[in-house]
Amino acid sequence: MLYNTHLATLIEVVEAGSFRRAAEKVGISPSAVLKQITLLENELQVNLFDRSRKGVTLTEAGESVYHDAKYILQYCESAAERARELFTKQSNTVRIGFSVMNPVTPLLSFWPEIQKLCPEIKCHFTTFEPTRDGIERTFSTLGQDSDLVLSIYDDRFLAKYGLKALKLRNTSAVIASMPRSGESAAAEREIGMEELRNRAVLVPKRGRFETADAFRDDAERNYPSIHIEDFDMYSLDIFYRCQNEDKCIFTYDEWELGHMLLEQRKLRGMYQSCYGLIYGRNPSEPVVKLLTAMSTLLERPNTVSYTG
Repeated sequence: MLYNTHLATLIEVVEAGSFRRAAEKVGISPSAVLKQITLLENELQVNLFDRSRKGVTLTEAGESVYHDAKYILQYCESAAERARELFTKQSNTVRIGFSVMNPVTPLLSFWPEIQKLCPEIKCHFTTFEPTRDGIERTFSTLGQDSDLVLSIYDDRFLAKYGLKALKLRNTSAVIASMPRSGESAAAEREIGMEELRNRAVLVPKRGRFETADAFRDDAERNYPSIHIEDFDMYSLDIFYRCQNEDKCIFTYDEWELGHMLLEQRKLRGMYQSCYGLIYGRNPSEPVVKLLTAMSTLLERPNTVSYTG
């Protein structure tokens, strides 16, 4: 960071109107937010807020710091963005974000051929946490800290974050759950809706993924005994919940690494999404070169391919 992160916390508190609401927004405890504000007040040697049961209001000094902090953060982010653009342009480097749920293996299988088409391109790998906040931050800022991420997507997903994608293949929907004693894994490689009766199935909230909504509609219309439970976003936490609570989850075969203890069974029916390279709307020149090379390779009939 090019600035004191407590300034960002100050802005969150002002715009949220309370420490509690600011804590909910940034994903930390209210006491942690209060501690950061107290440290900032001690560093500046001023009181930033008047506190009451109704909430918090800025003091005159706090009002001044708040407006200056917004300018500082915007200026620092612009400076960092300019530096990143110069780095990637001059070094021909493409920054690829990855996590347990977003491995780079599919791209690496193409890499020898990519290097033949554009040998000047280099890769720099950046990790991110496969948690709700880590995933949200990665896709919300794609093009800043990372240029590309391999992921499952559909039109809704791309529209939500304002991103683009180069498709590698289709990915099938699966039902994942902990293996049950007495079940034959070989005979259960596929599963139908009727086999999910009286089971709890974790499904992304409506509007997240088109295929998940299609599954939900089918269950609500034709299989009311399937207990649908909403969740906000795919992350390791959701797969752990599925494992610990012995529930099923509607997911995709590309995310097998995210839940290695869970058994996958392909869901019968036309439940497919897309899998590929996700990138920002204004990719750098090195990213464009890599995407162009990938497109060329995908069009070749005998080139190396990734099929999952």
